[in-house]
Amino acid sequence: MKLKNGIVTNSIDGESFAIATGEASKEFNGLIKNNPTAAFIFELLKTEQTEDSIVKAMTDKYDVDEATVRADVNELLNLLKSKNIIEE
Repeated sequence: MKLKNGIVTNSIDGESFAIATGEASKEFNGLIKNNPTAAFIFELLKTEQTEDSIVKAMTDKYDVDEATVRADVNELLNLLKSKNIIEE
């Protein structure tokens, strides 16, 4: 899975955002303000990823157990899927 074409991420004054542009804005019209963890996941999703690869990257970067990371990653991915922001 990865971000759909037209989903753009950026940081302004230390705040991370994602917005839909072009064709993607027909399905999602809004702005997502990301915390640092979500911003990291959005960066990963710029290339093809699996849930396992995201969990691995998160456990490598942060000092947290895999079960907690997997639950959080699953929650975010389900939200992004429901908003039609990622393609599988």
